Order: sequence, then C-alpha cells, then structure tokens
Amino acid sequence: MRSKVLFVTKGSDEEYREGFTYASGLAKIAEGGVHVLFVFDRNGLERFEDEMAAVAFAEVGDIDTARELYTEAEREIQLEADRKIELLKNLNESSSLEIQYSVSTEDVVTAIRNVLQNKPAIEIVVISPSLMEKEKSISFKKLRRRITRPVVTMSKPARA
Repeated sequence: MRSKVLFVTKGSDEEYREGFTYASGLAKIAEGGVHVLFVFDRNGLERFEDEMAAVAFAEVGDIDTARELYTEAEREIQLEADRKIELLKNLNESSSLEIQYSVSTEDVVTAIRNVLQNKPAIEIVVISPSLMEKEKSISFKKLRRRITRPVVTMSKPARA
C-alpha cells in the first residue's frame, strides 16, 4: 500500500459515516487505504465514577470486580467500533479498499497525533462532519500546531 487516508469520526454518534465516502474516494485515487479513527467522548465525571468504584472494590479485596469495572467501558467501546467498522466495510464491498481502524477516548487532536505517530504511511487527515458540529469541538490552533499532514474538515450544509 502506498498511502493512507485517516478518517476521523465520532464513535458514539450514528452519523459516523458522514464523510467516509469522500475519504474512501481519496484513498482509491491514491491507491491506498483508509484508517478510521473512532473518537468516543467519554465524560470525565463518568470516567471518574468508574475509577472510584473500581478503587472501592479493590480496597475491600475484590480485585476481579475492580478489574471488570475498570475495563467494562473499554470493552463496550471496542464492540461498538467493531460493529461500525463492519458496516463501513459493507459499504465498500465492491472495492478492494483496505480499511483499518483504531479507537480513542482522548481529545480529537491528541488522538489524531497518536495515530499519525504510529502510522507514518498516512498522508492526509479527513475529519467527519460529526466532529465539526460544536464550535469548540476541535481547537484549530492546536490542530495546526500538532498535526503536520494536510487536514480536510467537513461540515454539514447550513439549513435555511
């Protein structure tokens, strides 16, 4: 494979497919593949509650329950990503496009940077409209400073 396109989308949203057709089209033109990055927004308070519950079980000696609580959310996220990647692969049944994926609960820019460090063949980043809905969802200043690849941001058309 010559090059790859990184398609970044919100994992917890049912609109995760928006922009995938564009990203896969770029990958076909470049004779490459697509790496899908699902970014799950895990509420900080929810994460804190899970960790505190795990600590409470660990303190009373129930290590197995503590481990299970700590990893339960990650398992659910992974299962959700597996389901969604299969749907995306079914969209491209006719093509031989290689599709890989990864999952992150970090902020979008950090997640993109981590994938780019681990996958040097990625040449362009396409950000799904599902991540561009809120004004403050992505810090463009931080994005420009930390991401050295071309970035395509997509948005939904304005409604009249």
